[in-house]
Amino acid sequence: MVETTQVLSDLRCLLVLFVIPVLSVKSSTSGFKECSSFQYNARHESRWTIRYADSATNKQIHQPTMSECDDGFIQQHDALNHHRDSQHGQTQLTRRKLIVSSVRFFPAYLFFRANEALANEQSTSLINDEPTECRNGGIVSEMAVPGAYQQQCMDLVERTFLLKSTNDTITIEQGTGSAKGVAGRTGVAVWNSGILLTRLLDKINQQEPSILYGKTIVELGCGTALASIAAAKLGASTVHATDANPEVLNLAQRNIDRNNASRAKAAILQWGLLDAFDFERCADVIIGSDLTYNPNTWRALAESMVTILKPGGTVIYLTLGHSGFNVGGELSGFAAVAENVGLQKVTSGSNISVGGNSIESLLPQVLNEDEKKVIDANGGVRVLVLAKR
Repeated sequence: MVETTQVLSDLRCLLVLFVIPVLSVKSSTSGFKECSSFQYNARHESRWTIRYADSATNKQIHQPTMSECDDGFIQQHDALNHHRDSQHGQTQLTRRKLIVSSVRFFPAYLFFRANEALANEQSTSLINDEPTECRNGGIVSEMAVPGAYQQQCMDLVERTFLLKSTNDTITIEQGTGSAKGVAGRTGVAVWNSGILLTRLLDKINQQEPSILYGKTIVELGCGTALASIAAAKLGASTVHATDANPEVLNLAQRNIDRNNASRAKAAILQWGLLDAFDFERCADVIIGSDLTYNPNTWRALAESMVTILKPGGTVIYLTLGHSGFNVGGELSGFAAVAENVGLQKVTSGSNISVGGNSIESLLPQVLNEDEKKVIDANGGVRVLVLAKR
């Protein structure tokens, strides 16, 4: 339903469209009458000026008679009246056209405003009536669609996530909320893997804040920038949210701005040695999720990691199983390629561990029982921690 304030606004619009144009036409008609009067007076003043000049110079020139002057003036005055009547007729026609146009336009305008208000209400309802499974950054099951995977939470315009270690709420806009779909545009939606990576960073900050605090972090394949924003909120000094897709980067930067994550910035990065040199030895920590589903990109991804990572730096990479993908085989294959370009796996008990345990061991602590079932049904989740050799 259109609100009262909107109705008042529409009534003001009616005044603008109808009353003001009519007043303007009326004003111009008055001006025409004043102009006619001025021309009438000017004619008489001119006649008397001629007579005065004649007597002053005492010259014998032809003095037009009153009859001659009046006859000439009457002819001109009649012509002027005819012109005025013609103009008045045009004015009345213009006024009628303005009235008809205003009356025709105004219902269409009201219809447009009503539809706009309805769309806004539906959008707000979509955000506020979040399905129970999607609330608080919930993890839900996915289904395969042509070219990608889909899940119900991707239909939401935006989603919210709570960082337990800082009590910060992150609001993420999704590019899939306008029914454009996710096929071919995977970076504009929040995926389960990104949610899990964000929870994992939050849990790391609770138990071992020195891993993230004050560090320079680079996220590869940032998508909506959820994990990058989280890293900034968790105390990183600088966060580079990188992706190769301009549409994704625009969305990432909007999300960064709306969450006031001033330490984060979206930046373009195509995987491979050449482009990675723009960030050479930049990162204390590299983060990423669900990047290894295509074996053809493994080497370029690993080369980017080893180029960007500082000596002594860490890669925290998380991947989830999907229908048709073997998460164990996928991760093992990528790890072998990474070792060939100069990276190595970090084992538990190293200075990258949390309380002497591996980072992967934190995963059960960030999933509820229903979410564990969803993850297990799709092949499980794995975390790979890498460092330079």
